[in-house]
Amino acid sequence: MLILTKNNGEYCEVAALINGQPKNSSGFIYRDNVFIKVKHYSVDEYEAAIKDCRENFLDNEEIQVATLMLKEPDSVSIWLQDDRYKPINAPQKSSKTSLASPSADSASTLKIRDLVARMREKDGLKIKTRRYKLKLYHRCFLGNEAIDWLVENLNLTRSKAIKIGQKLIDKKIIHHVTDEHNFKDEPLFYRFYKDEDKSIWTDDLL
Repeated sequence: MLILTKNNGEYCEVAALINGQPKNSSGFIYRDNVFIKVKHYSVDEYEAAIKDCRENFLDNEEIQVATLMLKEPDSVSIWLQDDRYKPINAPQKSSKTSLASPSADSASTLKIRDLVARMREKDGLKIKTRRYKLKLYHRCFLGNEAIDWLVENLNLTRSKAIKIGQKLIDKKIIHHVTDEHNFKDEPLFYRFYKDEDKSIWTDDLL
């Protein structure tokens, strides 16, 4: 479950043809995908909203679409991806791969891809060159700081966050810089594989 704010995407009017009838709705665009609001709560109901989202959407095997929560200063809402809707007056991208009615595996992959993208954004993990015993390790982040970020942004327990970190290792998305450790809640250095060939001179020292 992704917990976002309006700064992570864009609100817009969207339209679809439902049962042969045109229907307009308010939508939220996140990473070029359209999400439709299905539930709304006051900010005081934040914990209840998270529980509801997990029980009725994330853990519901009949709902195999990406789910996210939007947190505003005075409200919280649950949104489901719905590719039937398109932004009004927005250009269509013919090259976009359809994600309608995805399988369980593809829905899981979509969530991982979105999570990794958020982890690598400006307000994500602190990825930089770090020093340990006179040696520099470029483009890496700390395991315990990644756990802090996952706990804060996904409202997870630390044990669950560790499992997600290990899943990213198992899927060859991240690794310990010397491949000596699994994912741990410790100040160990980890790196995204896609950062392996980037220059050490592009980052600030810790």
